[in-house]
Amino acid sequence: MKKLLKKLEIKPIITTICLVIFQSILYFVSKLLQGDLNLVGNVIDTKIPFLPAFFIPYCIWYLMIFIIPYYLYCKDKNKFVKYTISYILCSMVGNIVFITYPSTVTRPEVTGTDIFSMIAKLIYWIDTPVNCFPSLHCAISMLFILYVCEGKNTTTLTKMSVIIISILIMLSTLFTKQHVVSDLISGDILAIIIYFIVKPTKKLPNYIKNKLNI
Repeated sequence: MKKLLKKLEIKPIITTICLVIFQSILYFVSKLLQGDLNLVGNVIDTKIPFLPAFFIPYCIWYLMIFIIPYYLYCKDKNKFVKYTISYILCSMVGNIVFITYPSTVTRPEVTGTDIFSMIAKLIYWIDTPVNCFPSLHCAISMLFILYVCEGKNTTTLTKMSVIIISILIMLSTLFTKQHVVSDLISGDILAIIIYFIVKPTKKLPNYIKNKLNI
């Protein structure tokens, strides 16, 4: 256990915790400042079935936001820093949209008594259906794919695993009725745009690396 603790990198874990706190604060502030909610969704969304089992990949996202940055930190410090910057920018832009265009979705009534339905009821109780567009769940999942697949020393198995899990997470936002198609698409577009904005930068990541001594 002592050897394991010695090998454990603390900085990426602390950084991720700070990112989650930062995102949570922004989300809380955006809810305080938001106006009337706009119902998002169209005919396509009404055709997508409600599948409570997809709350499993939906919840896996909360593990991935710790696993992916830790992996990037161990593999390539530059990618870790750029991922961190992208995460912050996605959160900031997303919450600006939440304030200027507050949104909500229609949720189904959960009547099942199976384990997946119980998870659905719990998450619906904890998470209010507001600030849906764009989906930060999908935006950050797209960042997982972009930064892990960019690595030349990343195995094909790792890349494929991250792609599959991330896609399942994105689809889960639809099948759990937490988001609609426009939320997913806008979240992915947001992540891709920010990724290509951050990608060519060198001075800022190096400055942050030096300041954090990583």
